[in-house]
Amino acid sequence: MTNSKFWKPVYQLFKPEEPLEKPEDIRDFYVSRSDSPVEDLVNALEMEDDPAQFLLSGHTGSGKTTELHRVEQCLANNYTVIWIDTATALDRYNIGYAEVVVLIGQEICRQAIKPGWWSRKDDRLLKDLENSLKTVIYQDKTNAVEGLALPDLLTKMGMTLKLGLTREMTRSLNIRPLLSEIIAKVNAIIQAAEKDRKQKLLVIVDGLDRHDQMTALEMFASPLLTELNCHIIYTIPISLRYSPSFRQPMQRFQDCLDLANIPVFECDANLCPTTQPDQVGRQILKQVIEKRLARLTHYNTQDLFTPEALELLCEKSGGVMRDLIRLGRTACQVAVKKKATSVDQAIAEQAVKEERQAYTISDYQFPELAAIHRTGRLTTKTHTLPNKGEFVISDELLQNKFVLGYYDENQNPWFDVNPILIEDLQRWQATQG
Repeated sequence: MTNSKFWKPVYQLFKPEEPLEKPEDIRDFYVSRSDSPVEDLVNALEMEDDPAQFLLSGHTGSGKTTELHRVEQCLANNYTVIWIDTATALDRYNIGYAEVVVLIGQEICRQAIKPGWWSRKDDRLLKDLENSLKTVIYQDKTNAVEGLALPDLLTKMGMTLKLGLTREMTRSLNIRPLLSEIIAKVNAIIQAAEKDRKQKLLVIVDGLDRHDQMTALEMFASPLLTELNCHIIYTIPISLRYSPSFRQPMQRFQDCLDLANIPVFECDANLCPTTQPDQVGRQILKQVIEKRLARLTHYNTQDLFTPEALELLCEKSGGVMRDLIRLGRTACQVAVKKKATSVDQAIAEQAVKEERQAYTISDYQFPELAAIHRTGRLTTKTHTLPNKGEFVISDELLQNKFVLGYYDENQNPWFDVNPILIEDLQRWQATQG
């Protein structure tokens, strides 16, 4: 067997861009974590008779999508769950509250026309929503979709929405009333469908956490996102969660839950980072890798990653699930190049070095990294760039995972520099005398 054939089955287990979605993957790979928001979300939704809107924050790659799929599974028997992935349905560089509202309307309409979804389907309500969607998306060009059946129309609308709706929509001064009209017609469908199905509707809107803070703030500052008469969960960027500018808009939502990263170091009583390894957190991360390897029935999985290599990969992941999986994948690639039959510490170190290349630290960021590493707290210092204007440096560091957020055992938040960057910070500090 060639070295690449040996490592391919292992390599295929580490897919950083794929959350745990299939029931068998959640069963085989999911590792329980004490900070999971699933139980809180499920309990909160089941206690609510009236529509409730929730936010879920966390770093990109922290495991939010996987946790939301677990929410979906827990509620599947008693709720009608509609999943919306804005990352694939919308253009990340051309998105606002208008696109999100229209997308939710489209997806509810798409579900409502499925055979058997709505036994006493009200075609009049669907036609009303269809006309409102056409008016917003095509404005004076509605003849472009005349004669299309609703499934084909929704497909064409989706393509138009992804290509970029905002530029045309923002030229219209009447866009807010049009969007309010869409929401009113969606709410009429929700009311009729919930009565028909005898189930509450839950909409999960994933992917909005991938946007920069300014885009997300403008999006969630709109009250329209809380006007849908159903339970709804939105993901948001972690930098928005801690931004003072978001405190007022956040009050419109029932709650904002957090999915922090798994701590790889402990903090002290003052929530300051230490160099003491967090053994509980590291054990959770090791189980993430070990559970994947357990699917390889024809391998001696205990020999694939040495204990030292596992320890290093877990530490340098910073407790970010996706980054841990990516490091495991890169380690397999390095092992192939080195014609090795196991990932030892040297191979793990090379994998860490290759992943470190994805980060570029600017001079103005080092003092803030040093302050956060010393105090465990975010700073409010700002910086100005020609193409970005003035911004809070800590927000940028959070968004780009230069700084990671954690909770102690009492659910107090603290922050530290991403462990994969700690040597860079130490080299900078050495030059400062």
